[in-house]
Amino acid sequence: MKRFFFLLIAANGALSAIAQTSNTNQADGSKHQHRWYKSDSLMKRWVFDFNVLGGVLTRDMNLANTSGNYTNGISGNNTGDMNFRNGTSYGADAQLGYFFGSKGHFGIGAGLMYLYQQGDLTLENFHVQYAANDNNGNVYRQVITANDKITEKITVTNVNIPLLLKYKTRFSRRFGFTADAGILYNLQMRHEYKTNASFDYEAIYQFTGGGDNGTPTVYDNNPTPNSNDYLITRNSYLSHHQGGDVNAYFNSQYQHGYNVGLDVKPNGNSGTVDYLNGTVGFMFQPSLNYFLSDWCALNIGAYYIYQPYNNSVPTGYRLTDKVGGYNSALNSVSSGNSQSYGGNLGIRFFFGNKQAAPVISFIDQSDPTACGACDGTVTLYGLPRGKNVTITYNMNGVAQTGYTGFVANDGTVKISNLCAGYYTDITAKIGHKTAMATSVVLNEPVIKISSITSTNPTVTGTCNGSMVIHGMTTGRNLTVNYNYNGTAATPLTVVIGTDGNITMKDLCAGSYSGISISGNNCTASATSDITLVAPPPPPVEKPRQPSIDPSTPILFDLGKSDIHESSLDILEEAVLELNDNKTSYVIIDGHTDDIGTPSSNRVLSYKRAQAVKDYLKEMGIDEKRLITVGHGEEQPIAPNTSSEGRAKNRRVIMTLRKHE
Repeated sequence: MKRFFFLLIAANGALSAIAQTSNTNQADGSKHQHRWYKSDSLMKRWVFDFNVLGGVLTRDMNLANTSGNYTNGISGNNTGDMNFRNGTSYGADAQLGYFFGSKGHFGIGAGLMYLYQQGDLTLENFHVQYAANDNNGNVYRQVITANDKITEKITVTNVNIPLLLKYKTRFSRRFGFTADAGILYNLQMRHEYKTNASFDYEAIYQFTGGGDNGTPTVYDNNPTPNSNDYLITRNSYLSHHQGGDVNAYFNSQYQHGYNVGLDVKPNGNSGTVDYLNGTVGFMFQPSLNYFLSDWCALNIGAYYIYQPYNNSVPTGYRLTDKVGGYNSALNSVSSGNSQSYGGNLGIRFFFGNKQAAPVISFIDQSDPTACGACDGTVTLYGLPRGKNVTITYNMNGVAQTGYTGFVANDGTVKISNLCAGYYTDITAKIGHKTAMATSVVLNEPVIKISSITSTNPTVTGTCNGSMVIHGMTTGRNLTVNYNYNGTAATPLTVVIGTDGNITMKDLCAGSYSGISISGNNCTASATSDITLVAPPPPPVEKPRQPSIDPSTPILFDLGKSDIHESSLDILEEAVLELNDNKTSYVIIDGHTDDIGTPSSNRVLSYKRAQAVKDYLKEMGIDEKRLITVGHGEEQPIAPNTSSEGRAKNRRVIMTLRKHE
C-alpha cells in the first residue's frame, strides 16, 4: 500500500510537469488558444463528489476483563486470546462541497459514507473452570473448553458523516489534483457474525459419603479433584470405559440434569452486535483528476480511514455457560480502533456560480538598474490564468499607454520598461470586469562607493601604482573624476565588469583628491583622499671582501683528524664563497707528517680531508661539489726534522675552483 501512495504522488508530479510544459507559451498572445483551460479561480464553486472505495481493514481491540464473571474461577482460567485477520473494506461516499477564495483552491464539504467491511475474529485457548449450580440447586465445578480455534466471520455495516476540508488545483486542460481530509462522525457500526464454535462442557461434583449416594457439598476449587469427587469428564469416562461411547454417556448425563456435553455447537451460530455510535474518526483522500470538461472530472486515488469505537460490555458477560449457549466474542470488546486504506475511483461535478470579479492579490516590483534607465518592472499576481487582460496606469499623475496581453500560467502579468516614478490607478480589465491595485513607487537607484583600495608604486620615479573603487553596478557606463596633487586630472570613462570594480592603473606617487563617480545624472563621491607613497630605491650592495683566505691550511694534532675551533673561520669563509658562486666546487687535500707507516699516513690524510668535507656538508654544501684526496706524507711543505715542521705538514688545504 505504501508503494501505491508513492506511485500516486510520482504520477501527480509527472502529469503536472507534462501539463505545464505543454502550456509554456500560452501567455504570449499566440494562436494556440485551443489549449487554454479554466483555472481554479474561474471554475464553478460548488462540487458534488461520488467515490467508490476498496481496500484493507485492520483492527486493534481492547478486551474487557471478564474472568471475574466466572464465579470462583480456579487459577489457569483463560477467557481467550483474540485477533482480527483478513479484513477488507468496500464502500462509497457522496459529498457536497464549496470552494472559496480568489484562487478557488480550498473549500469545505460534507456528505454520507457507507462501508461494507469483512474479516475474521479469532479466539484461541478458551478454557474456564468455575462454580455453577445445576437444576437441583447443587453447587459443582463447571469445566468449559473450546475445541480448536473459535472463528467468527464478521460483516460490518459502517455508516458515517464525513466533514472535510477540501483542496483542488487544476494544472492543465485535462489534469488536476484534489485532496480531502477531515473527520468522520459514526452513525452506525453493526456487526453480523457467524461462528464455527464448538465446546466441551464437563462437570465435577464433590460428595460427602461414598459413591453416588453421597450428598453434594460446596464447590471444590482445588484444580486436582480428590477421591470423593464425581467427575463427568471425557478423560474420566475413557479411563474406566475404554472403547465406550463417550458422547452417549454425556448425552445421558445431560438428560439427568447435568450441564455437560462434548463437541457442542451453539444453538444459534449467528447474530448481531451493535457498537456505540457517535465516535469521531479521521479520513484522508488524495486523488488525481482527469477533466472530461470544465464541469465534470474523473477521480482516481487513495484513501485512509481511522475510526475508534466503543462498546458497552454486558454485565456478567460470559462467552458461554449453558450447553448450546453462545454470546459473541464481539461483546467482550470494550474499545479499539479500525484502520482502512486502499484505492478510490470517483466522479466530480461542478455547478453553481462562477468566480466573481478578478482580484489582484499581490504586487511585486523591480526598480530601474541605473539612474535614468527605464528597465523597471511591476508584476501583478492573482489574476485568472490564460485570460486576455488590459492594464492601465498613471505615472506621476499622467496616464500612460496601456498594456494588453494574456495572464501567464502562474496568474501573473509583468509590465516592463518602466522608468522611476509614482504609479497610481493600476487597473486590470478582463472582459467587463476589473481589478484595482495599490500604488507603486519605483525608485531611482543610487550610486555608492563602498570602499577604495590602493597599491603604492614600487619605487620612487616609477608610475605603477593603482587604485580600485568598489561597489559599482555591473554593466554600467561611468566616469571617474579626480584631482592629482591639487590639479584636475583627465576624467576616466569605464564600463563596469562583473566584479563591480573600477581599476585605475599606472598611477604615480602623490595625492588623489575629489574622487567622484558619475553616470546617468547620478553622482557618488569618496569620503576621503588617497595618497600613494613610493619607497626610496634600495641601497647598492658593495661586493663582500673575504676576511680570510679559504686556502689557508687547516692544521691537526698528531695522529688526529678532529678539526680545531681555530680553523672554523677558514671553513665558514669557504662556505660563503661557495654560496656566492653556485658553479664553483672545492678540492680538499689531506696531508700528514712522516711519523708512522706510509699506508697508515695515507688513511689518516684521507680521514682529515673527509672531516672537512663532512663539516661543509653540514653547512649545506652539496656533496657533489666536494672532492676529497688523501696524500699521506708525500707532499710536505716543511722539513719533518723538527716538531715545528711536522706540525705544518699535518694539514688540509681547500682549493676553490669554477667549472669551465
